Parts: sequence; C-alpha cells; structure tokens
Amino acid sequence: MNGDLPVIEAVEWRQQAPAGGSQAQIFRLADGRFAIVKFAQNPQGETVLVNEFLCCQLARHLLLPINEAVLVLIDEVLLPPARQQGMPAAFSAGLACGMIRFDNSEGADPVNIQLQCSNRGELHHVVAFEQVVCRGDGRQLLMYTLPGEHEKRFAAFDYGFAFGGNPVWAAATLGAAPSVTLPANDPFTNEPYSSGNALAEFVNRLRNTTKNELMAIFMRLDPPRWGILPEDLQALGDFVDGRRLSLIQQFDQNYPPNHLEI
Repeated sequence: MNGDLPVIEAVEWRQQAPAGGSQAQIFRLADGRFAIVKFAQNPQGETVLVNEFLCCQLARHLLLPINEAVLVLIDEVLLPPARQQGMPAAFSAGLACGMIRFDNSEGADPVNIQLQCSNRGELHHVVAFEQVVCRGDGRQLLMYTLPGEHEKRFAAFDYGFAFGGNPVWAAATLGAAPSVTLPANDPFTNEPYSSGNALAEFVNRLRNTTKNELMAIFMRLDPPRWGILPEDLQALGDFVDGRRLSLIQQFDQNYPPNHLEI
C-alpha cells in the first residue's frame, strides 16, 4: 500500500487551523513534526485532499518551496477534544492529507519576500508551477526561519483549488480548464520580463521530468482514494503533462537560447 510513501500516525490534536474553508486541524505527528490536516469529510469535498497531495508531491520533485504533503493516519481516540473545540462532528478517523507546517512562520507578500528572503528568486518558479497545475485561486505565501539561521525563506501553500477545479475536478472537466500561459511579468515588479533568465532553471526542471516520472508521483496517492480512481489520475497525468510541454514550448519560442545568460 502507498508504494514508497509511508503513512505517518498522528499522536496529538493541537488546535484548529487559523483559517480556510476546509476547516483543517493541526496535529502533532509520530515523527515530532506538526501537520495541518484536511479530512475527507471537509466542506470543500474530498478532491481538496487529492489536489493538495498531488501538487505538493509534484512541487517537492521540482525542488520548489512548497510545503510537504504526507498521508496521516488519524485515530478516533484523538478526536473528542477536537470536537469539543468545534471541529465538525462529521470528521472521522482514517487516512487524511497532512501538510507539514512551517515553524516560526508569518504571512508574506512579494515586497517583503524580495527584501528579506534568501530564496527570493524561487518566486518566479512558483508562479510558473501554478500555471502547470492550473491553480484556480489566489497565491498564498509565508516566510519562516530555519533553526540556527537568521535569514528568512519563503514558501507557498494551500493548493486545494488546483487542476482547474473550484476545487472539484473530474476527467471530463479537465478539457475546459484555462490554457497554460508562460508568466510574462516579474512578480516583484509586475513589469514584463526582459529575458527568460528568471524562469530558465525551472523550465529545465520541467524538461528533465518525464511523463513516466509524473505518473509515478501521482500514483503515490494509491487510488482509489478520496473519490479518485486510477483512470482519473491517468487523465490528470495527461492534462498536467500537456501543460508542462506547452509551457516549455512557449518558453523556447519567447526566449531562444542566445537570449539567455550562460
């Protein structure tokens, strides 16, 4: 079960997540980390878990600053305190999607990311990634500090509204999703890019990702799970791979090799 991806057991409920339509809950995991956990019974539907899990898994493969998604096993014994504090009674034990929480985090925007974050250049990559996965809502960003470090880093989070859905999608709806568009403007200045240098590294990561690798990442979900069947993931793999190839093609047309810095 779950291929090379372990299931991590939750050991303690801590609190409700501060915001969000899925009414996520924060748990301490057996490995000591904390995760923002979305339940299959959440008001936005099971597909939110699929979207989070797959986007975060793909982002990790592409070395992007987006939180890690893990499969979390919730035991019923942990839930009474959460229900007493307002967690919906419909949320039940079982396998859920957990996004590993960033410690020492605070809200962020492009202005303070540019001024304060050591990995500021990766915001260009995140913007392009969101075209590949067809994110349907506004970008959410935070800053955090790693233990022993002084300079901040940024990360993006909350990919529940991906793959052209709001947040629900199906194989039959993917064809109606907006077309992929190579980012034209710098997210820090909102001015047109003068070259492709800011995007080149991420585009090369896309080039070096094969469709077989993409499908292997998606199949870590071990379907059927959360309402998604293997044939749904096959259709989604075709969809995302097509967007990957289109973005590469657009980049090559807009920025021929002799226009890039070596």
